[in-house]
Amino acid sequence: MNLATALLVIAVLAYTMVRRFMGEPLTARRLFVMPLVLTAYGLYTVAQTGFAHATADLVALISGGVIAVAGGALRGRTVQVHVRDGHVWYRYTWVTLAVWAALIALRFGQAAAAVSLGADRPVLTASMVLALGLSFLGEAAVVGPRAMATGAPFAPRRRDRNTAGR
Repeated sequence: MNLATALLVIAVLAYTMVRRFMGEPLTARRLFVMPLVLTAYGLYTVAQTGFAHATADLVALISGGVIAVAGGALRGRTVQVHVRDGHVWYRYTWVTLAVWAALIALRFGQAAAAVSLGADRPVLTASMVLALGLSFLGEAAVVGPRAMATGAPFAPRRRDRNTAGR
């Protein structure tokens, strides 16, 4: 992963966290499309790296993926889901931010352990986007059913909201 990709990941994460901390309408697209795109791009990026130590790299990728999905699911339990203006909204809490911080620290610890066991740094670096996407998918797996349980519809896409009164 080059510097531009790393900065893009940081920018997407910061933008997403600020918006979600402020609270926003929940759309199916926002809940699932971004995580799927990040996961697909992450898989592509990982596939482009050379696996010099295939077994150690695979174990590191699988363990990192499991941590990402489980951590995302845990984080999803801390997200507030409520109905506002007839649609589902969601909002990160301070606990959500604490879980994010713990997961980031765990990711660095897992990567350090993987390197000490022989995994390649380029594979672990490339897997950052994959882990982010999987983490958001884990969150969506918890937030999605909670949102549907409210009985309110997901919010329409922004373009649909802007043209609804015309």
